[in-house]
Amino acid sequence: MTAFVIPNALQLTTRQNKYSFTSFLARDTTYDVIHNIWRLARPDVSSAGGGSTRASLEDVGGRPASERVRSASSNVAAPGSQKVTHCACGKNGEHYSEVASDTILPGTPEKVYTLMFASAFMKEFMREDQKLIDLQISDWEPASSDPKFLSRNMSYIKPLSGSLGPKQTKCELRDETVHFDFDDYVSTVTTTRTPDVPSGGVFAVKTRTCLTWAGNFATRVVVTTTVEWTGRSFIKSIIERSAIEGQKTYHADLEKHLKQYIAAHRSEFIPEGADESVLEPAAVAETAAPGTPSAGEALSPEDVRRKREQERSQRGLQWALDTFMGAYKVGKQSASGAIELLMDFWDNSSGTHILWILVFALLLSNVWTFLKMGKREEVGRRKAETRKLAEREQWIGDTVRILLQELRETPGSLPHVASSPTDSASSRKAEIAELLQSLDAIETRVARLKGTLDSLD
Repeated sequence: MTAFVIPNALQLTTRQNKYSFTSFLARDTTYDVIHNIWRLARPDVSSAGGGSTRASLEDVGGRPASERVRSASSNVAAPGSQKVTHCACGKNGEHYSEVASDTILPGTPEKVYTLMFASAFMKEFMREDQKLIDLQISDWEPASSDPKFLSRNMSYIKPLSGSLGPKQTKCELRDETVHFDFDDYVSTVTTTRTPDVPSGGVFAVKTRTCLTWAGNFATRVVVTTTVEWTGRSFIKSIIERSAIEGQKTYHADLEKHLKQYIAAHRSEFIPEGADESVLEPAAVAETAAPGTPSAGEALSPEDVRRKREQERSQRGLQWALDTFMGAYKVGKQSASGAIELLMDFWDNSSGTHILWILVFALLLSNVWTFLKMGKREEVGRRKAETRKLAEREQWIGDTVRILLQELRETPGSLPHVASSPTDSASSRKAEIAELLQSLDAIETRVARLKGTLDSLD
């Protein structure tokens, strides 16, 4: 009875039974989430127009698939009844700066959305065509920002073909629906992060996919993308160009495979008996993606060489910056870990342990002081000996100088070499004798000095 007074209950009715659920804190939000999940899980039933949600839910319970398909075909809109719609994000200028894809596919927005976001086709496309490794996709869940919308996470390892850098990288994606109305338009935002590439922690690739009606059984798919930065990078231009080109290449391949799949399964997207004339989509003006260079903007070989050198220099600077930041983070984490370890030890230690630690610290301090003082005494002793030896050498030098001065002043103490015009044998003998006499006198003086020095010691 509370369901008629307090909005806190839901009732699900099938062909066999009725199921009641009560005590909801947010009944309307719960209903929207259940309905969205049901439409994703059973698109063949939910796409049947003309009936209420309750009637469609009853169809899930009992009728076979063939009967449901015939019912859906009977509810096909008349030719020309479906008008072209436009997404609000496009009207408000919320599309991203780069256009990765703008195409029209046969089928309703609900069919195309299911094919792109809730079918096995995408898994096969990613594994077989894109050669992605370790693909993991979570289930759609209510978004934390708004439970009426859904979100999911995805991760995979993507091979890289560049000559420099890593050969593969892990990609982390998050899909979020920002508008979900198959009668108007559907808009989904995908955030892609690559933490393993250079500067991977300071940028993310944003991709917005909008599905609108382009006519009867025709859907326009507009994909815009950009690179959002949360930090600085020396190779910002290289990353942006590579990311945008990668998005354009990926969605070009996806568009090709989507058209091939729809052509091979035409009955799933175009109702039986539909007039072929209404399958032609409304004309959409083709606009060039912003920033796309024209054919006349080809670079000369010299410009290409300079561009490569500039990119190489930017990569080198980025490598140096990443290395420095990595070393800084490691040092910071090590210091924080050491401080935390000491704090934990201090908190878990008793008074006795702390006292023993202080005693041990004092003991180490005394030992260190003793060793340092011993080294200082040794250094002082060596300095004193060196000073004493220098003074002794200076005294000896002064004594020798005085002795030589006395020898010069005393007549006949030094040999006198007479100059003679003839070099006779007798004169040479006389000179030698005088030299020997002088040497004997010097030896006598030196012996006397040695005796004096010995007495001083």
